[in-house]
Amino acid sequence: MRTRDFLVLGVLLAGVSCASGAETTTTSVTGDVTTLAEQPVATTTAGATTTSAAAEATAGPDPCVLVPAGTVASIFSATSASGAPGIARNCTFTLVDGLVPTVEVFHYGSSTDWDGVKAGFEENRGGVTEVPGFGDEAFQPNDVGPYEIVVRYLDIIYSVAVQTGTGGPEVEAAIVALATAIAGG
Repeated sequence: MRTRDFLVLGVLLAGVSCASGAETTTTSVTGDVTTLAEQPVATTTAGATTTSAAAEATAGPDPCVLVPAGTVASIFSATSASGAPGIARNCTFTLVDGLVPTVEVFHYGSSTDWDGVKAGFEENRGGVTEVPGFGDEAFQPNDVGPYEIVVRYLDIIYSVAVQTGTGGPEVEAAIVALATAIAGG
């Protein structure tokens, strides 16, 4: 049964490729048929790469690629930092001898999702306080104040956060500096 399903999938992909008339390359997917929808599938068409909605929902954007660990270490006065992907579209940077023990960077997706992301923070995090003049738009969740900043910049939404109460003005300035570095500034 599984071989037949793979054969049908191959024929369908070949048909789509031939019908479009464009250069198309599809990555191979291995595994049990029941898990195919759960695996990322990247497609290249005429030089552009896209990712299927199922792959995006499953894998999500990698927040650890938003900023190098060395930048996090430098900004938070640490001797080193290492980033590890978390389960909530976040990257946890563990710092050695820094201003804080960990820094979280979250990647919430495309800027088209801004209204939904902001509404989620308003409903679940005690509202938001706008941060004018930062990125295209930015706010701080009211439940943690200056210990997290959520930013919409160009086509991404991300945030930088530390554990609430883990420092004062120096930590708050480092959060803003890291958020600025991610935005390319």
